[in-house]
Amino acid sequence: MKKLLFILIIYPFFFTNVIGANASCIGGKCEFNNSIHYKTANTYCMQTLNYEEVKTDFQHFTILNTGEVCEILESDQIILDVQIN
Repeated sequence: MKKLLFILIIYPFFFTNVIGANASCIGGKCEFNNSIHYKTANTYCMQTLNYEEVKTDFQHFTILNTGEVCEILESDQIILDVQIN
């Protein structure tokens, strides 16, 4: 029972580190891979990113290499479809 509880607590931390979000941006237009928040987005950040690891949030994303926070202007948000039976 203790092993199961340990696995249930540790699993989300491991899962989020293994499958991180990546962004490719050119001129403020970004495409995201493995993000639960966005597919594409427009931002004021003008860096060129090639599959750069990012942390996404509902209104911004953070470039993990530099720590820079980029606000989202427009996006194609991914809406998670949850069915409750």
